Amino acid sequence: MTDAIPTPRLRLLGPPELVVDGVPGATGSPREAVVLAVLALNANRQVGADQLVDAIWGEDPPATARSQVQICVSALRRRLRAAGEFAAIATRSPGYQLDIPADELDLTAFSALAGQAQATEGADGLAACDRALALWRGMPFAGLGSELLVRAAARLDDRRLDLIELRMQLALDAGRYDELLSGLPPLLDEYGLRENLHRLLVLALHRSGRRADALAAFQRARQILVDELGVEPGAGLQEAQAAVLAGTEKSPAATAPVSTTPVPRQLPAVATNFTGRDSALQAIKARLCGPGDPNTPFAVAVVGISGAGGVGKSTLAVRAAHEVAGEFPDGQLYADMHEDSDEGSDEWVVRVLGRFLRALGMDEAMLPADAGERAELYRTRLADRRVLVVLDGVRGEDDVLPLLPGSADCAVITTSRARLTRLPGAAGIHLDVLDDEVALKLLATYVGAERMAEEPEAAAALVRACDRLPLALSIAGAKLLSRSHWALGDLVERLTDEKQRLDELSYRGVELRSTIGLSYRSLSAPARVLFGRIGAVRFTDLPQWAPGALLDTGAGPSDDALFEILEANLVSDGAPAGASSSRWRLHDLVRAYAVERATEEDGIADHAAALRRLVSGWLMLAEQAWRPEFGDRLRVRGTAPRWMAPRSAVAGVQRDPLRWLDEERLALVTAVEEAAAAQWDDLCWELAVAAAALFEIRGYFDDWRETAELAITAADRSGDAIGSAMTRYSLGSLLLHQGRPEDAARYLEPALDGFRVAGVEAGVGATLRQLATVHRLRGDLGDAKACAEEALPLLHAGGNLSDEAHARSELARLELEAGDLGAAAAHVAEGLELARSGGAIRTEAQIGYRGADIELRAGNLDAARAAFDRVHEIASGLGDRIGVAYALFGQGRVALAAGDADAARSLLTEAAAVADITGDRHLRTRVLRRLAELP
Repeated sequence: MTDAIPTPRLRLLGPPELVVDGVPGATGSPREAVVLAVLALNANRQVGADQLVDAIWGEDPPATARSQVQICVSALRRRLRAAGEFAAIATRSPGYQLDIPADELDLTAFSALAGQAQATEGADGLAACDRALALWRGMPFAGLGSELLVRAAARLDDRRLDLIELRMQLALDAGRYDELLSGLPPLLDEYGLRENLHRLLVLALHRSGRRADALAAFQRARQILVDELGVEPGAGLQEAQAAVLAGTEKSPAATAPVSTTPVPRQLPAVATNFTGRDSALQAIKARLCGPGDPNTPFAVAVVGISGAGGVGKSTLAVRAAHEVAGEFPDGQLYADMHEDSDEGSDEWVVRVLGRFLRALGMDEAMLPADAGERAELYRTRLADRRVLVVLDGVRGEDDVLPLLPGSADCAVITTSRARLTRLPGAAGIHLDVLDDEVALKLLATYVGAERMAEEPEAAAALVRACDRLPLALSIAGAKLLSRSHWALGDLVERLTDEKQRLDELSYRGVELRSTIGLSYRSLSAPARVLFGRIGAVRFTDLPQWAPGALLDTGAGPSDDALFEILEANLVSDGAPAGASSSRWRLHDLVRAYAVERATEEDGIADHAAALRRLVSGWLMLAEQAWRPEFGDRLRVRGTAPRWMAPRSAVAGVQRDPLRWLDEERLALVTAVEEAAAAQWDDLCWELAVAAAALFEIRGYFDDWRETAELAITAADRSGDAIGSAMTRYSLGSLLLHQGRPEDAARYLEPALDGFRVAGVEAGVGATLRQLATVHRLRGDLGDAKACAEEALPLLHAGGNLSDEAHARSELARLELEAGDLGAAAAHVAEGLELARSGGAIRTEAQIGYRGADIELRAGNLDAARAAFDRVHEIASGLGDRIGVAYALFGQGRVALAAGDADAARSLLTEAAAVADITGDRHLRTRVLRRLAELP
């Protein structure tokens, strides 16, 4: 008799049944039953929706297949709730997962009992076999026509037969010969090709004293094998015959299918040129060989090495494994995942478990087909042993979890392109590219220090061209070693052509392209598209919101795609320390691969649309970066589109616009260049004008000029009259800032004409205000005053308070030149009122600077000093470097007037330094002139 076991409420080892209140019932409609059976086969593991579709419809699913699967899942959830909620179906993107206790599902209960039987001998082993076999009620999934389930049923039935053979072996060892002699013949009638059943019958007859019958049973078995398969009996059956003929037999233990456990030594050879990674190596050794965590005394020591393809993960893992091998005397197991990259996770786990079990002495005939059952047997074989397991190149945690030993005496090293964060107790070691010094040392192991010394500059350039990636350096070094007639510079020259760089980094079957491609092929379709576009858009790096623009999706889908690329270590966070958010960048070699993929897989129109969205996103954010306190600016909008960045990105820009400008400065210039190259003329000039308003505050004059010149060409090319006027106004304003009135007039005068023709009065007024300064600097004070006075009503009518205030300031300057301090002060007072009314604090500082000049001219040094101090306070608070430089210049002039030469020298020297940073040559010249006046 066998001990009674609880009846699982979900039973699939026979016709599918769901037990409700002790009464077996149906599991639902045929489709629902198939869905539940497939989920049960993968109990407590995710099952993709596509797998469920395949299970129901095979290769010809209807268009509504996924919806119908969802309907089935909903119905099954209701059925499980009615059955007492002992199990539940959870949504696990991109599919579902059946969460169920092991003892409530006959499939898992059978697996556990079978594993117990295989690990146990004698009466306990027999009892476990009986308990497991008692769960069977017929062929698994009987009545369900799914091909997937038919194949699974066949595998399960093989497992049942394996267990029956194990039970017969245990019965034979226990001397229960009558039981075998009655049970084996019916089995052989059905399964006559299973040699082990014949072997057991021969031995049972022989041990029962029926020698002649035993020999006859052997002959029958031989005849069946020869007739049906054309093969002679195997070693096990032949040994049984030999024992009968000799009248002897090996001990029962020796005839059992499980052999004694050998000590596996599977580690590959160590790389002879292992270079660097010393700190990582020591960290691995400390984790594997040091004292364990007292809070988790039974946890297996696990080290997960992650990093991009070609960064040296495998080399480090093998080196570390060899160094600690002495701590694991019962063996070292090694599995290379890279060669199995096209296999599914379950198939690979089954195969690796089989490989490991055979290495640990398990007979092939006793290996279960199911991955879970193999994992249970694997943990049993490793119990009470000290074995190191190295899993090289795994794709994710699901590849690793079934291969973790159960014993804390064992340890595991994994390598993966992604960080494996779900491994219990794992210590993470993330590898990046080598630093320059170590990279040069690695290259020298191939080409020799002498050859490196002959071409030090070429060696450094070669390291850069290889992105300091160990695999790329190894390929380059091996190629140079085999071609001694090449100079290092020859290979550097070949690698400068981005289109052939990956072709050059290939040598005798080892190539960088396939290594990167392994990571690429693991990506979903959206992630592949995003990866290609990140590489193809040619920006040094991209901000957090950019993936959404490239894919034209919301933050959720683009974040998911980006996360995949990050997990595969194809993109990295290139943000400098202290940056407000992440910035994504590709290493040059990865970018070369991304460009290839984008060229082959992304349509030209799709790529162009993605880039246009990206550039228009910067336009939208540049406009959001402007704040009223910076002062009014001339706003004339064209027809360019604006891609709406996420609210979080907009909020970050508005919170600290100048910090955003500093981080996006190069990207804004590149975006204008990309728009110009693509002849998106409206986008080019609008972005250039929006960025110029910000470049002015920071004194980024070179960027301002470069983008303005591109924008003028773009606007002229498209015949956009307003764009031509706006861009000339922008460049003219820059030249005026730099103290170049004649050059400024060449742009401001046609800008004025363009605004007049287009009827843009705000543009006319703003340009007249700038031309007033041009005329003053030329010495044409009458023309200057006429321009400023003509500008005032136009600016007032347009509500441009800041420019109106500047026109007042210009009139104040003219009155100051004429010696009328009272009239000048009146204009300043009106200008300050306008600036304050509009909340334009930067304009207030600029007008206040003019007021301080008047006080200084009047000899009111205390008032002048206080006014310049206020200008400095405002400019510093805004991050306005130009304003700070002028404030320092004013403070220095006050000190000079007060006779404090030391203070004047300090302030003027600092003003010159800031003017150097902003590139304001006009101010710097004025400062140096004052410094020359000092004693």
